[in-house]
Amino acid sequence: MPIRPTNLATMSATIAGALSGMRSDSDRSVRPVTVTFESGHRQVVDTGGCRALESDQGGVMSIEAEPAAKYALFIGDSCQGGRAVTSGRGSVTFSQPVLAGAIVLG
Repeated sequence: MPIRPTNLATMSATIAGALSGMRSDSDRSVRPVTVTFESGHRQVVDTGGCRALESDQGGVMSIEAEPAAKYALFIGDSCQGGRAVTSGRGSVTFSQPVLAGAIVLG
């Protein structure tokens, strides 16, 4: 169906409204999360989505995050097709190291 000039202004306003709605959600974007490993090393993960963890530092001992931040730890260095080991919200300290190679923030 062709776009008619008379409808272009309405379409532009609709798209602009949708984009501005998306921008307001970005105010609640993922804040940095700090992952602490067995070795004592700390890795800061500052973006959402799947991120590889530094594999030579041992298991994950704790995650420091804001209370609303969601996370999932995965076996291997990829989240696709990988198995989630643990997931949750906010900060957590594990009683035993969690062997994980990737984290998803959301």
